[in-house]
Amino acid sequence: MVLFRSIKSQRGISLISMMVGITISLITAVAMLTLFRHSIKISANTTQFSKQDAERTSAMTVAPILLQDAGFGITDASVSGNIIALKNATFSSANKLSGNATANGEAANAIVWLRNLGTNLECSALFAAPGKGLMLLGPVNCTGITAWPAASWGPAKPLANLGTFNFVLSNTVGTCGQFGYASHGKATITIQSNNATGQAIHSQSCLSNLVVSP
Repeated sequence: MVLFRSIKSQRGISLISMMVGITISLITAVAMLTLFRHSIKISANTTQFSKQDAERTSAMTVAPILLQDAGFGITDASVSGNIIALKNATFSSANKLSGNATANGEAANAIVWLRNLGTNLECSALFAAPGKGLMLLGPVNCTGITAWPAASWGPAKPLANLGTFNFVLSNTVGTCGQFGYASHGKATITIQSNNATGQAIHSQSCLSNLVVSP
């Protein structure tokens, strides 16, 4: 006796169920690719931010060391004769620095200082172009601190390629604390910037060679 199965009793994969399965798979794949792309973007941004913060940290470590040259080798070195802060400073393609002298405690974007190595006087400068990092100019031979506008500085040396920096030079008589000790009557300079997330950071240094007259 031959038994025939009803067509209705047969089971299998229909075209519709296959299309539904493929659609779900495609949606899952697209979601995974989107998540992967987002993760890669976050990782790349984090790497870039870390690099920028490392550059800023390095610049704000090196700059105070460079500034310790201000007044070096000069007897009775003072703020007025050996260091000057400039606001609205620019550095031209002809390697010329320009700007306006600031008042005591006013924000500046360039600092020029003088030192004496025993054979000649030299001027150096730190220049910060808004959003373009921090650069070292010089040292170059100069006759005095007032000779900086005429100096041909040569190519700038980048300390940080990104970020905004500014300086606050203070020649107010007071006590300057640094490296665990206090020194009375020394000029100070504060370097200010922002990290990659926009948080303000700053570093204050005593200019050990420059005496502030009471």
